Amino acid sequence: MTSFHPEILLVAVNARYSHCSYTIRSLQANLGRFSQVSQCLEVDLGVQPLQLASQIVDANPRIVSFSIYLWNVRIVESTVAILRAIAPHIRLVAGGPEITPDYLFAKYFDAVVVGEGESSFRMLCERWLPISTDVETKTRSSRADSAGSRELAARRGNSGCETVVAPPENLVALALPYHLYTETDLDQRTVYVEASRGCPYACAYCTSANTGLRLIPLDRLLPAFDDLWKRGLRRFKFLDRSFNAPVDHAAALLDFFLARVAPSTRLHFEINPDRIHEKIASRIAAFPKDALHLEVGIQTLNPSVAAAIGRSPDTADTLANVHFLTHCTQAVVHADLIFGLPGEDEASFASGFNALVSTCNPAEVQVNLLKILPGTRFAHEAKERGLEFNHEPPYEVLRTDSLDFVTLMNLQCFARCWELVHNRNRFPNAVRVLHAVCNGEYYWAYKTLAFRIHNEEGKFFAIGLPRLGQYLRAHLVENFGVSAAEADRLIDDDLNGKKPCD
Repeated sequence: MTSFHPEILLVAVNARYSHCSYTIRSLQANLGRFSQVSQCLEVDLGVQPLQLASQIVDANPRIVSFSIYLWNVRIVESTVAILRAIAPHIRLVAGGPEITPDYLFAKYFDAVVVGEGESSFRMLCERWLPISTDVETKTRSSRADSAGSRELAARRGNSGCETVVAPPENLVALALPYHLYTETDLDQRTVYVEASRGCPYACAYCTSANTGLRLIPLDRLLPAFDDLWKRGLRRFKFLDRSFNAPVDHAAALLDFFLARVAPSTRLHFEINPDRIHEKIASRIAAFPKDALHLEVGIQTLNPSVAAAIGRSPDTADTLANVHFLTHCTQAVVHADLIFGLPGEDEASFASGFNALVSTCNPAEVQVNLLKILPGTRFAHEAKERGLEFNHEPPYEVLRTDSLDFVTLMNLQCFARCWELVHNRNRFPNAVRVLHAVCNGEYYWAYKTLAFRIHNEEGKFFAIGLPRLGQYLRAHLVENFGVSAAEADRLIDDDLNGKKPCD
């Protein structure tokens, strides 16, 4: 923060310092004449609510906006409760995926925005701030006047929070925020970009279901990306829910980067593996090794479960497309599977997991417990689908029609073990042998290892690598007949950083 006291403060509580908030930059870029009297404040989850409230009060704004997500909702709510006690004159606005029409904490805000917020937030500022607001001429001496504060607090108490249901933004007219990324952002942090908004699919667990796909015109987008490239950015992380739709738009973007690709280029896309057009497939295959990082949302390989949650029931095609990405391109593929989906029991999940690893062997398989997110179809249909879930973030499912709580927690142990041993690539030599000797029963191999670790440690955190290696060694010897000498050699090679032989 600087000595400049903004009229409008845009606050982002990021998951970590290395992340940049695209949202607050887009809000600021679209404030029109109020952009010059606004300022962004970014913190991460290490901040305490009292610290954040102090920073906000020091800035002395009239309006404060918060972008609220799954990971920061409780920090923001605690901060807002403090601000209501010590600075009731400040108008508070919230938006983001956590904000739904029935958001329980809305009473602490002057307004909450459901949906995309750039235009709605600007209109709130236009209503609340004097038209003559100007950096050079505004006076702020009376802002914290106690009588005015009491009057505003009384009005808030009488009228309650205003809920603004925002229509989708017109992406043809929306101002792009990329000039607001600083040189430090471009050099040191994760920079987010977007080429589209909304999603053409209808996944029951997703907050973007049936939001409709809208594109940022290429004649506006590509010059902005070119400017970022000329400023030195080589790592672009796309926010698009499904980058590979529609085909021509995605192909043009891939062509833009193919013409510029360098050894340091890293592009992160989320793609739907149900449909990969030949135009997209050929371009993905043309990128050099590690230039593309693809997050591939499979979720389930059970056809009936897939159909019930809004995914393609043709899971054989899905698996074939993932096989293409992992075997016929040089992209880094991170595949996503969800356990706890309605209709899927442990045997079904294990079968899908085994098929994915044996057929495709992605660099990483992210295995996640289903979250019943606010505003999703699952949240509205939880009872009729037999779902019980935690109503505190991150809203984990606790019981389904096919899995009881104990089984879900066993699956959670498996997922944590898989993450520690496989996904983090700490034991490549031992893992290669484990996969060779488990006869395709990857799920069972890691589940039994998870039980071994959990029975001894009671947890899956703060376990040193040598100790974790000893559990893996014992697992190879006792469960799979690997000789003690061979297991010792494998673990020693891994702990000493020796790479596996091809």
